[in-house]
Amino acid sequence: MLSREQQGLMACIASGILWGVGVLFWPLLSYLSPVSILSLRLIFSFFFALFVVYCTSRFQSVISLFQNKKTLKILIFATIFLCLNWGFYIYAINSEKAIEVSLGYYLTPLMSIALGRIVFNDVLNKNQIIAIGLVIAGVSYGIISYGEIPYLGLIIGSTFAVYGFLHKVINADAISLLLAETVIIFPFSCLWLYFTEPRYGIIGYDMSHYLLLAGTIFFTGIPLILFTFATVTVRMTTLGFVLYLSPSINFLLAVFYTHEAVKSSDYITFPVVWIALCIYTFDMLQKVKKVR
Repeated sequence: MLSREQQGLMACIASGILWGVGVLFWPLLSYLSPVSILSLRLIFSFFFALFVVYCTSRFQSVISLFQNKKTLKILIFATIFLCLNWGFYIYAINSEKAIEVSLGYYLTPLMSIALGRIVFNDVLNKNQIIAIGLVIAGVSYGIISYGEIPYLGLIIGSTFAVYGFLHKVINADAISLLLAETVIIFPFSCLWLYFTEPRYGIIGYDMSHYLLLAGTIFFTGIPLILFTFATVTVRMTTLGFVLYLSPSINFLLAVFYTHEAVKSSDYITFPVVWIALCIYTFDMLQKVKKVR
């Protein structure tokens, strides 16, 4: 019998794997436009979150998010950034830019540090300054040598960092937040499908289409529940390491399975970013050690 912490670790690893292999799933729906895929993903996430909230009796937690005007404003912004992150992620994956997606998620924790410096005027320590400096140098090298800004990676990384920051401000459980966010965007998703998809992206397809739509919960709702369970049962240091699992799987699948073209500058940019992440992780471990 596994202990609660071991169960949390297994849940965390499972969530990272599911998010990581998602790069192979979303192209299966590429016969639809990225916005239509996003709309369907949001709609199915709404029904899944509704089911989970019903089973766990969390409706009051969801309702309370809409009762406070300040919280509601932040929730609307969080919904916008969720849509931007998921939308650009789907577009990037279906455009064979999975390597850039992994770069974006590698940059997220360092972007979160930079966001804290900008918004809260947090004082950066020496290790954090070095890590952020390395990222700037690595990405700048890629831009200069290849002549192209990895805008998809930067957008995905920054939107996810802001989304995580807004979640911390709201301070509610992930499932309640997911339901609240999808409630806000649900009517817009339905309107998009009504006016752009002849069959609303749902009616008149063969069975494989419906199986794919049902499969979206394995790459949205289920890993979110697993990760939420892990956050309350696993040490934050362990959680931090596992967070690198998803972009690492993205990167490896893109290079060795789908054989996505690797730019020559990536051989410099990625190692520099990985070194920056090692410095960031070391700094995080030192802080936890001091707290203990």
